[in-house]
Amino acid sequence: MRLARLPAVAACLLLVGAAVLLVNSALPLARHGVRRVVADQNSTVQTAVFAIVGSLYATLVHFSVVVVWNGWSQADTTVVQEANALADLERMSHGFSGPVHRQVRETSLTYTAVVINDEWPAMARRDSAPQAHAALSELWTIYTSMGPDDRGNALYGPSIERLGQLDDNRRLRLRASARAVPTVVWVMFHCGGALAVVMVFFFGVRRDWLQRLIVSVLAGVVALSVFLVTSFERPFAGEAGVRPDAFTAVQAQLREGDR
Repeated sequence: MRLARLPAVAACLLLVGAAVLLVNSALPLARHGVRRVVADQNSTVQTAVFAIVGSLYATLVHFSVVVVWNGWSQADTTVVQEANALADLERMSHGFSGPVHRQVRETSLTYTAVVINDEWPAMARRDSAPQAHAALSELWTIYTSMGPDDRGNALYGPSIERLGQLDDNRRLRLRASARAVPTVVWVMFHCGGALAVVMVFFFGVRRDWLQRLIVSVLAGVVALSVFLVTSFERPFAGEAGVRPDAFTAVQAQLREGDR
């Protein structure tokens, strides 16, 4: 199931509910099987092993959360820098001849519209929009085909610099949309959570409801950890994804300048 396609609250409740239901379904088998043989005789060893497994899993969760959060933060910063570079480029185009300024404004509006309407949904699928690349190439053509008078403008060098920043940040944005948590980390993440829950099965608890409560809480915490990492793994997908607010602001600014 793709949790990113569901509302965040529904996906979280579904994941936690499935985990709690699963461990409670397996608990009777543990209570009437291996637990009776091992729990009372090796409680000290079990406690030590559980502490080790829990500590290692907590470290893995911390590492995974830090990695995906840093990736999300970097993606958000890249989007803002890209939008700022486009806004600066359009502002500096006022210092060039009328035809150049109009071309830059029109192409900038096209680029923002394509990024917001086409490329953002495509990035949720780890894809890109060819129209955005075409609009960016058009901006490069405008500046590389300028006449000698415009090339001698003091704003030409800074404009080329902003255009390069725009191009670089778009590539970084697309790279961030294709980034994913390595499979080996996911395997360790799920296996560690399963082992931590299974270890609780081997502890002797006289009251059935108390053991169910302990196992359910632990399973819920593991499920929440998985949900958190899943939500931020893909920076441009789901309700927690980065939004094109920076481009929307630049688009509004460009349209306001046309009035």
